[in-house]
Amino acid sequence: MPAKRKVSEPVPRDEPKKRVTRSSAKTSTAPTHDLPDYSPKAGTKTSKKSSAPEHKEPSPTNATPEVDEVPAEYGSPAPQITTNRTITHDLVKKPIQCHQYTPSSSNPSPTLIFTHGAGGTLSADAVVNFCTGFSKYFPVLAFQGSMNLKARTKGFHACIEEVYYSQETAQNRKPKEQNRKKRMLLGGRSMGARAAVIAASEHLAEKDHEQEETIIQLILVSYPLQGPKDDLRDQILLDLPESISVLFIIGDKDAMCPLDLLNETRSKMVAKSQVVVVRDADHGMNIKPASATKEVGESTGRVAAWWVEGDLKADVQYIGKQEE
Repeated sequence: MPAKRKVSEPVPRDEPKKRVTRSSAKTSTAPTHDLPDYSPKAGTKTSKKSSAPEHKEPSPTNATPEVDEVPAEYGSPAPQITTNRTITHDLVKKPIQCHQYTPSSSNPSPTLIFTHGAGGTLSADAVVNFCTGFSKYFPVLAFQGSMNLKARTKGFHACIEEVYYSQETAQNRKPKEQNRKKRMLLGGRSMGARAAVIAASEHLAEKDHEQEETIIQLILVSYPLQGPKDDLRDQILLDLPESISVLFIIGDKDAMCPLDLLNETRSKMVAKSQVVVVRDADHGMNIKPASATKEVGESTGRVAAWWVEGDLKADVQYIGKQEE
C-alpha cells in the first residue's frame, strides 16, 4: 500500500542537539587527489604554476575544483528549507520521523534517503553537517531509526516507497519512454551505511522481475568495516552487483574503517567505488580544532553531490589540510 505522509512546521536549524554517534586494516596504490582545504581559516592557495584567482564553488554539473584552490564561497552554503516529516508504512511498527532537507534551487530530484548511526539521532552533528552540505544541490530525506539493523533496513524500504510514490505521481505526466529508468540515492553513516547497502541489494532482488531499470548510487559515510571484535563486515559489499556505484567517505583516523583495509575490500568488490578521505577525522567525523568540524562535515556533503553527477574523477580524494 502507498505510504502516508505528513509534513509539519520547519525545524529550527540554529540549535541542533548534540549527541554522540555510536556505531555498530595494505596501502593502496590507487591514484589520489587533494580536494580543497575546507577549514574555517583556509584561504585560497597558490598553484605551483600560477597564482589561482578566486572562483565560485562549482555546481554538480560543473567540473570538480582544482586541487590547489579553495572555492571562494565555501563558507556560505545556499539557503535551504528543513521540515519535519512523518512516514507510516506496513513494514514498520511505528511512524518514521524524518527531516526533509530541500535546496533553494528548483532541482527536484534525485532525493537522497539517508540515516544516522546506531547510537545517533537526526540531530547528530555528523548527520546535520553532511545533509546540510549535500542539500545545497539535492534534496535529502533523513530518517530516524532504531539500533536494530533489520528494522533500520525496513525503514529504508518504507522511505523508498514513499519517495518513489511521490516521484511517480509527477512522472505519470511524462511520456512512458522517459519512465523506464529510476535513479535512487541511498546512504547513511556507520550502522546506517550498512543498512543502506542491505536495502539496495534487497530492493534490486525484489524488482528483478520488472522491466524498469533502477540506477542505485550508495553514499556510505564512516562505514564500520571492522567490528569491535575485529570481525570484517565486507560480505554485503562484495555482494553488491556491478550496476551499483558506491562512494565511501571516511576519516583517516577512523579505527573502524582503515583506508588500507577498505582498499583491500574494494579490490574484491564487483560494484564500482571511489573514496573520499577526510584528514584528521575520526569515526564521528570530528577533527581538531573542533571549530573546523562543521565546515569539513558540510564539505563532505558537497563533494558527495559532485560525485552523484560524475564530477569526482580520482579513485581516492582527500579533504583537509595536509601536514607538512
